[in-house]
Amino acid sequence: MVKDFVRNALEMQRNDLLRSLQRLTPLDMAWRPAAQGNAIGFLAWHMARVEDMWVQRVFQGKQQLWQSDGWSGRLGMDAYGRDNGYGFDEAKLAAFQPPPMDQLLAYMDSVRQHTLAFLDAWNPDGAPVQAVLPWDKSTTLPIDKFWVQILWELNQHGGQIAYVRGLRRAAVDVTYMGPVLTK
Repeated sequence: MVKDFVRNALEMQRNDLLRSLQRLTPLDMAWRPAAQGNAIGFLAWHMARVEDMWVQRVFQGKQQLWQSDGWSGRLGMDAYGRDNGYGFDEAKLAAFQPPPMDQLLAYMDSVRQHTLAFLDAWNPDGAPVQAVLPWDKSTTLPIDKFWVQILWELNQHGGQIAYVRGLRRAAVDVTYMGPVLTK
């Protein structure tokens, strides 16, 4: 039941994110609503990086796909090392250049495939599996608590992407009124 909930939430989040990213140009992906604001491309990259960190490093103690599968190099982002964007200041946000959409989506797909493989193998009814907080090595929590964190973060940033997309569309096209509901 918990696994179904997590899988369904991840699927819903992914579908919503893909809708928000449809037909965005590189300029749309890099546009920030304010100097302290995040661009859509940054947020999408950060979401994938954080999911990669939680599932690979925290849950499984493995190297992140970012390094192990060479995504940092493929996306031309070796300079970021293991960084995932957490705590970026205004200067780092201004310097951030989103990777091309097709490459970003490929990385996001790889991360999600690995996440779902872990979820499929995870037994929430078995012995409680503990994971260590990356920023506080003295704290461990059951993995189900970490799923809450991941889902919260993905939904928060997915909503930010949709919001920034709306701001961008309104800035580019003053007649834009948001999405139209369809069947």
